Amino acid sequence: MFHMIRDFFLLLLLVATIEMGIRYALVRYQFASTEQARVDQAAQQLSNDVKSIMLNSGGPLAAQTVYPILKRNYDDLGLSIAVIPSDVTVESMKQSFKIDVQGLQPIWKDGPHLESAVTLTAEQFCLNCHVKAKVGDVLGTVKVGSYLDRKETAWWTEVKLTAGSLSLKILVHTILLFFLLKARMEPLLSLRSTVSRLARGLVDLSPRAKVNGADEFGELAQDLNHFLDRINVVVTDLDQILNKVVDASGRLSSLNRDLEQTIDGLRETSSRSTEGQMQGTSADYRALAQTLREMALLEANMQNIAQSGQQVLHRLTHVEKSK
Repeated sequence: MFHMIRDFFLLLLLVATIEMGIRYALVRYQFASTEQARVDQAAQQLSNDVKSIMLNSGGPLAAQTVYPILKRNYDDLGLSIAVIPSDVTVESMKQSFKIDVQGLQPIWKDGPHLESAVTLTAEQFCLNCHVKAKVGDVLGTVKVGSYLDRKETAWWTEVKLTAGSLSLKILVHTILLFFLLKARMEPLLSLRSTVSRLARGLVDLSPRAKVNGADEFGELAQDLNHFLDRINVVVTDLDQILNKVVDASGRLSSLNRDLEQTIDGLRETSSRSTEGQMQGTSADYRALAQTLREMALLEANMQNIAQSGQQVLHRLTHVEKSK
């Protein structure tokens, strides 16, 4: 039972490990297959956000406050952003607002990543602030980047967050399995105890398995008890047959000695020729005939014993058909 619980515990750990591995493989697959489209969409959305800011009154000044908010929002989505003003925009902001605009400078680090950029061009309404620009000039570029290591970091954070609950879940399941197996395996342990007592030499055939119910273990206990009853009957019959064999063997040994004595007497008598001695020879022949008759009866008795032994063996190997 403890081996089963150990295997179940290890199996749960293996399943959890495989699940985390599948999630990691899914992260890599999504990064390679769908992340570029997500980055392109985010870059387009960022360009629209920047345009919306510029449409507001005092847009360039508001941008200095809103850009950090945008950075945090996109950072929460696992994306890095940059808003890079062009030279025309920088010169226009110096002349119109006396400020040196910086935008959001890109801080791109090394590592596998995907990137998308959208160029912002000047429209008629932009010329109110961008005094150095003309319609169609590039006012700046927005960039969005997605790094694989951020995906992996998010995956690892999820692993750490779920590790505690998963460990508790595995522990609870293992404990529940222990008590369930203990309740369900008790009949089997009882059967094992009975078989263990029988396996010590079959000296005592009295142990019987306890029948605790009508399930598979109960049926197994009934079958074992029925088998032991049959074995007990067979052993009793074999014991009786062996006693008969011992008695017949003793009788046969006695007859063999009598026969040897009778033959020796006949041999000695045959060497003599007197009439009185012939009468002795006749008595010896009668004794020999009696011995032969007893040996014939003994042979018939031995045949009966052999037949009884065959019947016992047949009963031992024969499986009764269920009624």
